[in-house]
Amino acid sequence: MFDTTDTSKKKFLENTRIERERRETERIQTQLTQNQTTAALKIQSWWRQRIQKTKAQSQCWTWWDTAMASDLTLLDFYQLLGLYCFLTRNRPSDSVRLKTIVKHLTNNKLAHPTSHLQLPYYVLLIDMRYMMQARRYLEEVIMKCIIQCTDIHSDHTSFGPELTLLLQYLNPKTYQTKRVLDRSYVIDIPDKVLQSVAQSILRATICQCNFLRESFIVCVQKIIQLQDRKTPETAKIQAMKLWLTTMTRLTLYPIEHAELSSDALDMETASRFLWTNTLSVPYIASLINDMMVDRLRKWALGAITPYFLVSGYQDEHYQSLGGNGCLFLLANLIDLWNNPNNTLRSEQEMRLVEIVKSFLAFIIPCFSDRQSPQYPHYHPVFRWSQCNWGNNLPFNVYDKVIKQIEYIWSRPFMDQVFANIIRFDSSQYILENNQRRRLSFNNTQYIRRKSLQQQQNNNITIFSIETESIFSMYTQLTCMFKTHRKVIFYRIAFTAQLMPQLWKVMNHFGPEGNMTIYLSAAKRSDIDQEPLVQVLKVFCEACSIVFLTLDDVDIFTHKKPFSPNDLIDISSFLNSFYFLLIQQHTSIPTELPAAAESFRSARRLLLQIYDLDLHHPFCPPNHWLLVSSMTTGMRSFFNSLINSLNNNHHSTTTTGLHEVTNTSIAANASNKRLSNSSASLFLSNLRQGDPVPLRILQLMPHTVSFELRLKIFRDWVALDRTLTPKTVSRYIAVRRDHVLEDGFEALSCLPVSAWKSTIRVTFVNELGMEEIGIDQGGPFKDFLTMMISEAFEPNVGLFSATKQNSFYPSATSSVHGKNHIQLFEFIGKVIGKALYEGILLDVQFTRFLLARLLGRNVFLEELKELDEEVWRNLTFIKRYEGDVEDLCLSFEADEEIFGKIESHELKFNGRNTPVTNFNKVEYIYLMADYKLNQRAKEQTKAFIHGFRTVISESWIRIFSPPELQRVLSGEDTDFDIYDLRKHTQYENGYFDHHPVIRLLWQIVSELSSAEKRAFLKFITGCPKPPLGGFAYLQPAFTIRMVSTDASTPDVDGVKLVKSFFKLNINKAGRLPSSSTCFNLLKLPAYTKKSLLKDKLCYAINANSGFELS
Repeated sequence: MFDTTDTSKKKFLENTRIERERRETERIQTQLTQNQTTAALKIQSWWRQRIQKTKAQSQCWTWWDTAMASDLTLLDFYQLLGLYCFLTRNRPSDSVRLKTIVKHLTNNKLAHPTSHLQLPYYVLLIDMRYMMQARRYLEEVIMKCIIQCTDIHSDHTSFGPELTLLLQYLNPKTYQTKRVLDRSYVIDIPDKVLQSVAQSILRATICQCNFLRESFIVCVQKIIQLQDRKTPETAKIQAMKLWLTTMTRLTLYPIEHAELSSDALDMETASRFLWTNTLSVPYIASLINDMMVDRLRKWALGAITPYFLVSGYQDEHYQSLGGNGCLFLLANLIDLWNNPNNTLRSEQEMRLVEIVKSFLAFIIPCFSDRQSPQYPHYHPVFRWSQCNWGNNLPFNVYDKVIKQIEYIWSRPFMDQVFANIIRFDSSQYILENNQRRRLSFNNTQYIRRKSLQQQQNNNITIFSIETESIFSMYTQLTCMFKTHRKVIFYRIAFTAQLMPQLWKVMNHFGPEGNMTIYLSAAKRSDIDQEPLVQVLKVFCEACSIVFLTLDDVDIFTHKKPFSPNDLIDISSFLNSFYFLLIQQHTSIPTELPAAAESFRSARRLLLQIYDLDLHHPFCPPNHWLLVSSMTTGMRSFFNSLINSLNNNHHSTTTTGLHEVTNTSIAANASNKRLSNSSASLFLSNLRQGDPVPLRILQLMPHTVSFELRLKIFRDWVALDRTLTPKTVSRYIAVRRDHVLEDGFEALSCLPVSAWKSTIRVTFVNELGMEEIGIDQGGPFKDFLTMMISEAFEPNVGLFSATKQNSFYPSATSSVHGKNHIQLFEFIGKVIGKALYEGILLDVQFTRFLLARLLGRNVFLEELKELDEEVWRNLTFIKRYEGDVEDLCLSFEADEEIFGKIESHELKFNGRNTPVTNFNKVEYIYLMADYKLNQRAKEQTKAFIHGFRTVISESWIRIFSPPELQRVLSGEDTDFDIYDLRKHTQYENGYFDHHPVIRLLWQIVSELSSAEKRAFLKFITGCPKPPLGGFAYLQPAFTIRMVSTDASTPDVDGVKLVKSFFKLNINKAGRLPSSSTCFNLLKLPAYTKKSLLKDKLCYAINANSGFELS
């Protein structure tokens, strides 16, 4: 058809394509036009219909409004009500017309169609002609009123008519059959039917509303916000409270009429409705009026709480509310209980305890301190939550809820709930036991005996269960409200007579008494399963708080709250109890057994009593030592250590706690040194096997003798030396008159390993020349002692001294500039280095600073050492029987700093918080805490950090504060001359029986105590002997013969022979001198005892001290 070379083919195809596309475009356009036309017709039709419908509705409403304004009969109103329901169906209700409907329904004065009678609307509910529609119309109106009243965007203040209608038509008691419309159409049994219909209306309306709680919560939030304003809007708040009270009344109708007819709700459903919609609204019980509180309390405490305590479906009830809902419900129950009109409040406090326990058991697991998939929602109080609702409420709402719950740890409730414990009479219990024993065994008396015994056992069992419930509840509260933990335990602790009485009560627990149930439980890993264990936990926690404010007068004079004998019993039990806990097996050896971890308060209390016994001994000898009831590895370890102390190996059999074997007593009395192999065996056991020895040394070191612990400490240090990487010795040069300054610049930046390595010192004299000599340890020791001496000089201002010349960090150290905190850290490292090297220091630390080094808390009694006047004033306040407010004190501390008085608040707004009889103990606690812990907090923290850089905290925790002072400074007693002589070395011709040496030891033995200390300080730099004897003095004490002629320091040749034969008769000559860094005494060979004594006494009293060789 086409030539292959002709281009017409392409044109033909192109034209065809274009024509096809044109036709398709025309088709689409035609279809679109048709669719648009159809749509326009439909829209016009719909619009015309809408206009007609709107016009018709408008006409209907116009007619309806006109009709409603005229006089209406009951049937007229019935028809108009039907039209209203038809016109408003599925549409928002018109509030004005709704109010018109409501007014006609509530006045109950609708005219009878054929007579002059006035009838209520509900008579139609028993008329067979109208009852079905009349009921439906009424239910629709009630629902519209509920929806309008509970609109969360409303102000909750303008619904008077609607609320009136709800109060009237939701109350089945309103429906009475006094008059009827037409008796010929009245249904059979009208009274019963009308009540049944009323119940059905109640079920079909308000009981179906699952949005009530949300509206209640919004109203509560608004009220709290208005109350928190500086100028609260009282009228608006009262209107909202009235709305809340009215709505609460409506939610009570279902439970008040539950199970009264076949159409009524069952009690469980009605109760669930009330706790879901009303009682789970936060803080609602504190906002409704007193009359409604009485009604709500009747049902809340009487009908609802059993479902959460004894119901088999209680978990389902808790789950339906969630953690926040249960928290709000619990707070409202407590608030209802706390109301003055509650007659049960003073009689059945244990019922409230059980309620709180049951709720907290579910609430606590609903919250966590850490976010996780199980706790995805942020919570304003408890941080993270698994609850589905309530997490977004503001903090001020939760603050009000917590204030409701605070009643549980208020003083009135605690006094009430602890009353039976405080009144507990152990003598009566013992008397009744004795009476049972005296009964003879004839049949009648045997029956009486068994009956009395059974009754007594039942009484003590019930009492113990109630006591456990109380303290379990408070334990739960401290876990739930961690920020209130201190307050709760504080109030328990200072409940008058509670602690001593609780100790008596616990001693009667169990069939055997005497705390045996706790000692038996301590041998098991599941001690928390012991039913009465929470009582012991709270006792230990609260007692440890009480001890923070006690002084010697309280215990040893007034014998309150405990007598010394009581404390002996308590400490004996705790010593045995915790000793058993730490011996339990753990899967990870380095971990503390869970039981011991949960009873840290028991250890804390035990150490407080131990510290009391240290500074005011009252316990019998060996009271604290426990060397029995150990694991096999533990027993073999201690036996090896004890055997090294005692040459006579005694075999003893240990049978139980509380025993102190003859071997241990002998070990404690022995003065012989421990062998290196014993401590090495201990360290080997620690690294390879039983972890119990380390636990005992770290947690209960007082159960091991001080001599054993000192040896172990020294071996720990020796082991650390071998494990520390070897580094090149550090060489520093310091000026003798600027030791602290130069030492700080040279050593402050050294790493930890360098502090544990060798540091060599070269002194620079006043001319700037380095002194000749090689540091082999002596100059460094002298450098440390000189630097520490300078740092603790009062005029330096880093440390302050007490009247007993004990030192503590100065709060005014800032005079040294911004580096003063680094200075404290450096001095801490220097003290640690001295201890690490075994160099004794001639410095006495305050007891409270030593306690802080050991990681212990310090409070009132230690304040006596720091500031006796403040301590005396605080103890006066503590015992003041009048009104403390008369003293005009507030929670602030005034002190003079550089001539200027500065004030420090002891707590938030303390300046405006007066000290009263109620809070005076808190004031004493805070004032002591400020003086001892807060005043120089940063300086003390830096000092401790520096010290622990060199000396591990775990090493020194095996000592008490006085023992740590002994380790740092040596024994605070006169030294043993025999021991010193035994470990003395001689040079240049002296020997032990040299005539001059014999004279020297005679003279030293005749010195007074003060002169002996001066002599020891003269030769070693420290007036106290080393712990364990002079065998541990490094380097060993050496006496070197020197010439009596000051111009001839060396002694050799003929002069040595003359010295031996006493041919030197120079009476003037040189004085004895020393090199304390080498523990070296350079003693001239004097010929007469009197001359030697005069020269020696002059030298030691003149403090001739260090002298270059």
